[in-house]
Amino acid sequence: MKAADLKLSQFYKTAFGTEDSQFEKMITIPTSALGTLRKELIETLGPEQTKGFLLRHGWHCGVSDALKMKKLDWDSNEEALYAGPKMHILHGHLEEVIILQNDFDFDEKTIHMEAIWRNSYEAKEHLKLFGKSDHAVCHTLVGYASGYLSTIIGEKVIVIEQGCHAMGDECCYSVCKTVKKWNGEVDDILKYYEPNSLINELNQTFEKLKIERDNLNKSYQVHTRLMNEVLRENDLSSIAGVLSQTAGLPVMIEDTQQKILAVSGISEEEAKQRQIHDLKVVTKTELMKAPAGHNLVTPIFFQRKIAGYCSFLYNVEQPQEVDSMILERAALACSTYMLNEHTRFSAEQRMRGSFLEDVLARQICTEELMRRAHYLGFDLKPPHFMVAIHSETIKKTLNKDLSVIDDVVNSLSIFCKDRQINALTGQKSGIIIMLLSGGDLSKISVFKKEVCRKVADFLSRKYPNDDFKLGVSSTAQLMEDITQLHEESVASLKIMNRNSNIVHFDSLGIEGVLFQAKNADTIEKFVYKKLGNLIREDKNKDMELTKTLFHYLNNGCNVHKTARVMNFSISGLRYRLQRVNEILQSDINRPNVTYQIYLALHSLIALGELDIDVEVEEGSEL
Repeated sequence: MKAADLKLSQFYKTAFGTEDSQFEKMITIPTSALGTLRKELIETLGPEQTKGFLLRHGWHCGVSDALKMKKLDWDSNEEALYAGPKMHILHGHLEEVIILQNDFDFDEKTIHMEAIWRNSYEAKEHLKLFGKSDHAVCHTLVGYASGYLSTIIGEKVIVIEQGCHAMGDECCYSVCKTVKKWNGEVDDILKYYEPNSLINELNQTFEKLKIERDNLNKSYQVHTRLMNEVLRENDLSSIAGVLSQTAGLPVMIEDTQQKILAVSGISEEEAKQRQIHDLKVVTKTELMKAPAGHNLVTPIFFQRKIAGYCSFLYNVEQPQEVDSMILERAALACSTYMLNEHTRFSAEQRMRGSFLEDVLARQICTEELMRRAHYLGFDLKPPHFMVAIHSETIKKTLNKDLSVIDDVVNSLSIFCKDRQINALTGQKSGIIIMLLSGGDLSKISVFKKEVCRKVADFLSRKYPNDDFKLGVSSTAQLMEDITQLHEESVASLKIMNRNSNIVHFDSLGIEGVLFQAKNADTIEKFVYKKLGNLIREDKNKDMELTKTLFHYLNNGCNVHKTARVMNFSISGLRYRLQRVNEILQSDINRPNVTYQIYLALHSLIALGELDIDVEVEEGSEL
């Protein structure tokens, strides 16, 4: 028998009458009704459940027809295979089937068939009810073909619709292979052919919801405990401790520079060994490979920027879903803690800045100053000195963004607090000012140099693109002299030279007092009036004559002492001094001339135009 000779009447009948085992009762259903059924199923069960339902329905129809076909006497095995597409058409599922490839082996139980389906009723109904689809929709046809071929071949066959009229293709295109032939490509499709009761699925969904509820409850409880720690004003170590205790995992909190801020569950030394040294790529919760095991890391956000990272540390175990939820709530608690600290620190800094302004303005009495200083945790015990800090970058942005200078002031305050340096930090007229008090008077010179060097190094590391200059005042014992100290530190900034980023007022001598007069231009005119001819003559000769003149005057106009200091011959030195007299057209040995030229030379050094180191004696503080 040939497939082309098949008729439905051989197997089905529609009329009621005497029961005959040769025939099976058949009913007719309009395609529009089937389309409506599909729509109801999708709206009731969802697209995934509907797909499985239609595939299994088609599969059983295909199996039923295949069992009937196996009872017939076919001319060849190929005809038995072709009977499937023929029955497809006879049932009204399709208008035409064009087989493009049909490789089969009944002994090996393998098949590879590819065919075109024209005018699929499922595709047409889907377009009518839902419009164009982004995936194949002929699930009943696919299930029918899979069930039919599996029964005929004797091995499970899966049909995949690789093109569909509902997707906009001209025709539907199907590929039929045994599961083995697909080589794992259809593993995610096989689940649709397994019966799955709605009750079981609802039970599974309920279990998932129960797990989600338990996770939410646990994360909420952890969140409540963490926020209580924040409300009690406990630090990050307490937050890490509660987090580790609740989750049963080691916890590490780091800043953006990966400095460990808090750790719990393991030692800090072990935590350092388990750090991941490239966290800048982390913008959300991620599981990352660590030097030992792996870390679940989430960023801590503060003021719309990443301010640090909170991590759970694992050895071999895998994180649970609830771990991510807990960790993210811990990051929120850390953000709240940082906000509280920032608010507290900003308020304290404003109070300190206001207090510093009052000190400089002399608006309150000494008793009130002492009382307010005590509340601020600042020791007003003498000796006192001040540091003025200037940056061109800050000066340029001051009118546009005040937060730049505030950030530097806050950073310096934290720097001093962390190192237990007794200091008040603020800003006045675009210049950062620091008042430092206390310390051993006999060692104050060394202390000043050490503190200023540490501050300069800190600023260069913290703000590598800025060039900070520091002016350091002399030392005073009385509170009433603090305003004078401020003027001295600002005066030191005025004569900042390119050879140093720190200028001590004590190293300036009388010229420091002149610069304190707030008229640097007048001093520069004085210098060039006295030394202008010599500077112009000496500028291209490494200022040799000018340096000789300075050493000569600095050694009390003693030729022999100057020659030893400069490692120079006396005759050569006398020649240079004679040359200097000729250029300046004056006698440098006259006391009045000596004094004025010596003052001009010191001013020239302060202006940075003469490169000579001037030593400051230990006991030179005023």
